[in-house]
Amino acid sequence: MTPEFLREEAARFRSMAETADREASKHRYFKMATDFEARAQAADELIAPTQDEAIDVNPGKRTAKEPKAGV
Repeated sequence: MTPEFLREEAARFRSMAETADREASKHRYFKMATDFEARAQAADELIAPTQDEAIDVNPGKRTAKEPKAGV
């Protein structure tokens, strides 16, 4: 799920909460909107690092050994 989709869903749940008649339904919709917004923020952090953060590149382990010199 993309951050844009998650934000659209959060907006949809907020609008549903505004039109809900029962108080319990309003709370449930607002909670769902908050959850989707938190997921969108987490997805944003995974997709694009900020400029202040250094990108850690770990080259991994070597798999091939270099040939030994002849005797």
